[in-house]
Amino acid sequence: MLFKIAWRNIWRNRTRSIVVIASVAVGLFAGMFMMAFFQGAVNQEIDSMVETQLSHIQFHNPAFIDDKDVNDTIANGRAIINKLKNDKDVKAVSGRLVTTGMISSSSTASGVEIHGVVPSDEKAVSSISKDVIVGVYFTGLKKNEIVIGEKLAGKLGVKLHNKIVLTFQSKTGDLTAGSFRIAGIFRSRNSAFDESTVFTSFDDLAGLLVTGDGVHEIAVVLKDGQKTDAIAKVLKTEYQSLLVQTWTELSPQMALLTGIMDQMMYIIIGIILLALMFGIINTMLMAVLERQREFGMLMAIGMNKPRVFFMILLESVMLTCAGIPAGILLTIITVGSLARHGIDLSAFSQALSQYGFSNFIFPVLKQSMFLPVSLMTAFTAVLSAIYPAIKALRFKPAEAIHKI
Repeated sequence: MLFKIAWRNIWRNRTRSIVVIASVAVGLFAGMFMMAFFQGAVNQEIDSMVETQLSHIQFHNPAFIDDKDVNDTIANGRAIINKLKNDKDVKAVSGRLVTTGMISSSSTASGVEIHGVVPSDEKAVSSISKDVIVGVYFTGLKKNEIVIGEKLAGKLGVKLHNKIVLTFQSKTGDLTAGSFRIAGIFRSRNSAFDESTVFTSFDDLAGLLVTGDGVHEIAVVLKDGQKTDAIAKVLKTEYQSLLVQTWTELSPQMALLTGIMDQMMYIIIGIILLALMFGIINTMLMAVLERQREFGMLMAIGMNKPRVFFMILLESVMLTCAGIPAGILLTIITVGSLARHGIDLSAFSQALSQYGFSNFIFPVLKQSMFLPVSLMTAFTAVLSAIYPAIKALRFKPAEAIHKI
């Protein structure tokens, strides 16, 4: 009976009830949209790092990580690469030579990390070949070709087909220099990476480093990135003499970013729901004050205070329960559309690229978001109704009945 009375009460003033329902729907939508936006941004940042720099798993000589000494190659690197290529869980593998040095043009010089790669293997592991905006990702027809980032090209004042000089220390400890011609210029999502990393052919760099078939780094991309930790655990057991690391171990700041974002999303939705709570309190309190005479009559004819309290609570919960599906539907429609087309943030492209974010953010709406956000919204509605309900209990029946 109390449910029936509460349901009828909320539709006695349709305009006010619709405003509350709309407020709940918009509040829920705002919270879930922000969560989807941040989740999409984080996912894109992780994908960018995995595709351009980290891959899912990397192998190194344990001593190489400390100072990247060119002598610290992976023992039997070629055999390991061939074995990994036949693993059913592995999508692609690339062996790399990695060293640091100076890149010089006729006008200036800059410090860079030099990656010697097998172009055909690296194409399957890294997205750099797709990010080339001028020229090509190695022609394979000439020796000493190099692919550099757009930001680095601007810094050096060089263009396609210009010559640059790389200077670094070889395996023998001698300072070695090589002249390279720019075959392509790439632009990734991360401008800092573009400015500090260059790519050359594996054989060309190996000839200058005098490393032969030695490999400094083996990058592995899996068919299913969700299995990274499980597969890495197996590989660590199999290759105990090597340092096998997942992308989270290679870049702990990215793993930290994911955790921080999860916390931030709930803080943001908490702030939104707090604002919503005050709106519901205001509306429900106004409704209670307008219905003083009604509550006085109900208490005068025998309705006890707990029932009055519960009735007001029910009204608030019913309004919220009507707003939650509307908010979820609005979220699904909006985020679904933006997930296909993206949110254009090109006006902030320079700031975004410094941290590896794309100009277009594609929101990601996870099903696991719905339940906690819906429960938080319902809990907010219950809290919002407590003060107006307590206010109604303070009415004295004799006085309330004579209120106009």
